[in-house]
Amino acid sequence: MDLRAALRDTIERDNGCAGQDLSGFDFERINGAEELSFRDCIIRDSHIKGEMLAASIWSNCRFINCQFIGADLSDARFDGSVFFEGATTRATAFRYCDLGRARFANCNMALVKINGCEAYDVAFEDCQMRGLDLDNTKLVQSAGKRRFASARFKACQLADAIFDKLDLTSCSFEACDLSYATFQQSRLVNAVMRDCNLQSIETTDANFAGADLRGSDLHGFRLTGLKSHAGMRVSAGQQHHLLTGLGIDVTPDGG
Repeated sequence: MDLRAALRDTIERDNGCAGQDLSGFDFERINGAEELSFRDCIIRDSHIKGEMLAASIWSNCRFINCQFIGADLSDARFDGSVFFEGATTRATAFRYCDLGRARFANCNMALVKINGCEAYDVAFEDCQMRGLDLDNTKLVQSAGKRRFASARFKACQLADAIFDKLDLTSCSFEACDLSYATFQQSRLVNAVMRDCNLQSIETTDANFAGADLRGSDLHGFRLTGLKSHAGMRVSAGQQHHLLTGLGIDVTPDGG
């Protein structure tokens, strides 16, 4: 029996594995109906596919120069995993995957690209995501005019992230660093961006109607160029940033 077949047998018998090099492993050949769990594994230079990864658990795993392509990662859990290791490697990409209800916690996802995915109710917490690139990805489920199952980000580093041309209706960002991120032509109707660093974000043609920005740093936030800001809520202590952006000189009372 070759090593790959032996590894597949181990994964099928134990519903996963720990401490293995899974580089080049064909996840599509796994049989069985149990949820898989992987711990302290490394995968390098691989295309990761398959429907058997739904509800899979990945703890402290490393994905180096990898691509998830068309993989079913619905309800999957990634905890303490690394998707980018530095300037000498490419960040992992998720392309045309099902990320519905997936959870990422304490992961390094800097420069990761998520393209063409369905990511309803996906959640990220305490993740390093500087330069994240979300492209043509569905983060909100809709039925007629109703939108639900929106994405959630909590305590994530999202500086320089790209959220252009996305429906972010009712998505939530809590205590995130979004400085210099770009939301051009995106819909953020009723989005929650509480206690975030929104310094100098790019918002051209974005719709912030009903968005809740209370507690967030709005230095450099421009109302001009927004598609709408009707009903947008901000903290009183940040309104001077918005007025300054409109060319209004704000001085203290009696000044």
